[in-house]
Amino acid sequence: MTEITKMTAAERKALMADLAKQEKAEKAQRADDIDAYKKLVDELVMKQAPELADFGTMQNIKVEETFKAFGQALEIKKELFGYNDTQASHTFSSRDGMGSIVIGYNEIIGFDGTENAGVIKIREYMTSLAADDPKRKILIRFLETFMKPNKKGELNPTRIVELVGLKQEADDEGFSEGVDIIVNAQFKTRTTTYVKGWFKRQDGEGKELKMEFTISTK
Repeated sequence: MTEITKMTAAERKALMADLAKQEKAEKAQRADDIDAYKKLVDELVMKQAPELADFGTMQNIKVEETFKAFGQALEIKKELFGYNDTQASHTFSSRDGMGSIVIGYNEIIGFDGTENAGVIKIREYMTSLAADDPKRKILIRFLETFMKPNKKGELNPTRIVELVGLKQEADDEGFSEGVDIIVNAQFKTRTTTYVKGWFKRQDGEGKELKMEFTISTK
């Protein structure tokens, strides 16, 4: 390519025009590509969404049907074994080992606001320990890890339960009371229902396969 410095004014003008034309063509091509992509997304969404919506509805119906189907079994189970109505899930397995179904409720755990009183009692116990007390180092590390609130300022329920295991180690009434306050401040809220399980079947070659399934409502 001829160096720009050696070009005449007319040649430079022509080159600039070509570059502008090329840039315009590239922008037009990009606009076409973006439009084509958006059209593809439109087509995919409109093709898949109705089927997925129907599938989601079928899932909800199937979960509801399964809960109803095992309703009588649950009543009998309650009479025979005295299960607690607050139980989140129930498992039913065939005696031949060919299948198993779990019906249950998804739950979220929250706190009622009184947990802070428990945290205060635990921290009071911490400050009562001598600086060189081995328990102090262990508990401080534990508190920093397991009692650190999340971005919402809430404690982590899955970690709080591990505090219970430290009650015997601490051997302190105030600490134990603090743990109990935190544990009792928790409450569960049922959100969605689910059905999961497995069944065994043989493939075309007679090989046994374990087929698993999980269906949750929205």
